[in-house]
Amino acid sequence: MGELMVLPSDEGFSWANENYNSIQRSVDVWSFVLSLQVRVLLDNAKWTYLGGFSEDKQKNRRRRTASWLRERVLQLGPTFIKLGQVSSTRSDLLPREFVDELAKLQDRVPAFSPKKAKDFIERELGAPIDLLFKEFEDQPIAAASLGQVHRAVLQNGEKVIVKVQRPGLKKLFDIDLQNLKLIAEYFQRSETLGGPTRDWMGIYEESAKILYEEIDYINEGKNADRFRRDFRNVNWVRVPRVYWDYTATNVLTLEYLPGIKINQLDMINTLGYSRSRISSRAIEAYLIQILKNGFFHADPHPGNLAIDSMRKIQKRLSRVS
Repeated sequence: MGELMVLPSDEGFSWANENYNSIQRSVDVWSFVLSLQVRVLLDNAKWTYLGGFSEDKQKNRRRRTASWLRERVLQLGPTFIKLGQVSSTRSDLLPREFVDELAKLQDRVPAFSPKKAKDFIERELGAPIDLLFKEFEDQPIAAASLGQVHRAVLQNGEKVIVKVQRPGLKKLFDIDLQNLKLIAEYFQRSETLGGPTRDWMGIYEESAKILYEEIDYINEGKNADRFRRDFRNVNWVRVPRVYWDYTATNVLTLEYLPGIKINQLDMINTLGYSRSRISSRAIEAYLIQILKNGFFHADPHPGNLAIDSMRKIQKRLSRVS
């Protein structure tokens, strides 16, 4: 099916082990939060700058803090990677230096091993990989904060992609979100981190809701089915079909629709596609979703929107409201 880029591995990360120690995990999380608070305090304290304070010096120090933040988020794993990715769109909450660094998390999420993926699929679907699929590619084509995607071929020859959740994710969420609730309460009282001027508890509650929704692949599959029905008469939008016989709460199998990501502008230009036409079609698609269907795609990043060889917009579901 073509050569793939080798993704970084999650081996060596403490969160890659499914047997989480809740006490050690809590220590790691709070150590990160308190270290971040100290760094932010120092970044904002003018008296800590040798030779006197200047905006350029502060920006440079913030860049170093932002780089540290990204690496620590990566070390803390799926919960924090996902929240970091979401935060990378919130320039209203975070300094620009933080937003720019956290945006890099979109491309740096480590994959878990093919053996772990196959074992997990077999447990979820109740059958050996060789019986489920005629072909199954060990190397994932993409890895995200909450799972990864493998290409495969069904026994009848149909090409599919298999989205596999990171094993042990629910348990990790339970531990992390208990700590994050306490952290949100702490942030709400902290002048350093915005205190009462920001609704940290509201942010926590919405984040927790989103995280638990996103690990329910049955719900995601139902959303995809509804989305596909909504656009069945729109010939310039394609939504992948769900293969329910190969889908469970933590495994989602979809029709394979190769395409060009909407941010691959050089490729779009090389193929002679009209960027203005693509933009107008995307806007029209959203107007249909919001004004006609009352059901819309709420996560339109480049991993979820693509253009196929017939110049149709593809929508890959991950979050729908």
